[in-house]
Amino acid sequence: MKKNLLKQALVLSLMLICGLAFSQESTLLKYNFVKGKTYVITNQIESNMTQSMGGQQIKMKSDINSATEFLVEDVDKDGNTTILNSLLGVTVHSLMMGKDTTMKLDLKEQKRVVISSTGKQISSTLVGNASKFQMMGAESQIARIQILPGKEVIVGDKWHDTHADSSSITDNNPIATNSNVEMDYTFVGKETKDGVEYLKLTYSGTLTISGKGNMRGMDLFMEGNGKIEGFSYFDPKISLIVYSEGTTEMDMSIAMSGQQNMTMPMTQTLKNITKIEEKK
Repeated sequence: MKKNLLKQALVLSLMLICGLAFSQESTLLKYNFVKGKTYVITNQIESNMTQSMGGQQIKMKSDINSATEFLVEDVDKDGNTTILNSLLGVTVHSLMMGKDTTMKLDLKEQKRVVISSTGKQISSTLVGNASKFQMMGAESQIARIQILPGKEVIVGDKWHDTHADSSSITDNNPIATNSNVEMDYTFVGKETKDGVEYLKLTYSGTLTISGKGNMRGMDLFMEGNGKIEGFSYFDPKISLIVYSEGTTEMDMSIAMSGQQNMTMPMTQTLKNITKIEEKK
């Protein structure tokens, strides 16, 4: 009787040890781009915005689809990667006040960036004029990819990232802005999508934005904040995030002073889906 109890206890102990070992299985989360390869990125954004002005509400719905390519020009001994990012084209479909508009831009504009193996942007330089890039407000965002910890992690591990952006006044943008994003990431484990097993990450964070400028003799002031949340899939075979889906909810206001004084509150919800794959 005692022997049977002892055997059962040993078997139970082994099961617990094996289960603990399995739950503590670690994996390395960092980017491992290959020199000479090209990666294709498609991005889909659904935007719903409501703006109050002069006692009236104006609603605008838009869908933005873009395509870019990453050409890996170099990878140094520390894993820092030089990428030539080409924004190939953008399609914008908008519906506002009963007006349905579709605009297509074949940009063929480029930006060269250097990122670390965690995805942190080290430097960026526009190639050529890239005027439409800046007009769209994409100049500060292109080639910004999700941040990884750059080390071994186990299920439940978390990491934090913060980054700041700014934009200058241009002919098409009368407000210079500063924004700050605080993000928290969590490794939640394995998940299968479309028959392929990936490593799933979740993320959540906050966004603050402020700005000021001038238009037709009137001073403009903008401020806002928002929250971000979503998930992504990391493919360990190629060390790359291949799919990301998230939402951003923003509350903003734009104040005008001068010939007229007016404050325009605005709410916006964005859904963003990004897919990355190696170009064959």
